Amino acid sequence: MPKIGGAPDAMSDVLSLVRMRAEFVCANDFSAPWSLSFRRPVSHFHIVERGSAWLKPDAGNAIRIEAGDLVILPLGAGHVLCSDPALNPVPADQALTNATTRRGSAYVFGGGGEQTHVVCGQFSFAGVLAPKLLKVLPALVHIEAQSGKPLEWMKLTSHFLVEETRYPKLGSAIAIARLLDLLFVEAVREWGARNPQNLGWLSGLADPAIGRALSAMHEEPARRWTVEALADIAGLSRSAFAARFSEVVGQTPLRYLAAWRLDLAADQLRAGIARIGEIAATVGYGSEAALTRAFKAQFNTTPAAFRRAGPASDERSAF
Repeated sequence: MPKIGGAPDAMSDVLSLVRMRAEFVCANDFSAPWSLSFRRPVSHFHIVERGSAWLKPDAGNAIRIEAGDLVILPLGAGHVLCSDPALNPVPADQALTNATTRRGSAYVFGGGGEQTHVVCGQFSFAGVLAPKLLKVLPALVHIEAQSGKPLEWMKLTSHFLVEETRYPKLGSAIAIARLLDLLFVEAVREWGARNPQNLGWLSGLADPAIGRALSAMHEEPARRWTVEALADIAGLSRSAFAARFSEVVGQTPLRYLAAWRLDLAADQLRAGIARIGEIAATVGYGSEAALTRAFKAQFNTTPAAFRRAGPASDERSAF
């Protein structure tokens, strides 16, 4: 992970082990009245290009989403996207299958009234830290445009994502995948900035002192770290650092370090390039046997079996 002016960036280290994998993305031109239901437990996102809509989670109240808004449902909550919450929804996969009208590459639905354009997508998470991240993310992340205008980062990313979706060309699939990764990273950062008290273990990444210690561990995972050395980097006394780290992150510094080393090992195993013995040395274990013992305790499987299993497969229909 490159540094920017030498600045520590533990958030980038963590998010590098989590990737948003697009399963299906489509542009939709809705006209009132219209109502679609999206099944669970599949993760979705919606970007409103034009107009407005209602989004009603299966568990929760309907929210109004406007042009420039982004909604991500990372935990796979079922929901309805519609022009009016009182309408009976049609399952989205059924509507997509039965769609006969297209405007370019966009699907056209509805009764011919007020227009709403939305890019919808289904995705999954890849990467060894995905399960841990999902434990702290809310069921619904709503990034709203500010003062009626989309946030600059979202405006730019969404613009390119919409262009690639509406006007696909050679290379569009990989372009969309990269844009979705960026969209997810920015959404997590924006959500975290707006909800600093609800970050769970991510709180440590935003804490200046604890963040410096985390970045140091991330940069040199094989180093024989002590609590004293990490406290010096954080600029705190040993006791103050240990107490603050445990309070913010939810575990002791050395326990976090052990888990991080094994997460790195798992990520490298999935990459399938380095030998297990080489990975052991890279992440701070003296031998393949030592790594195997620790890895089995955390992941309930051996490194070799973990590598053979590969990324979890998950076959799903369009929506």
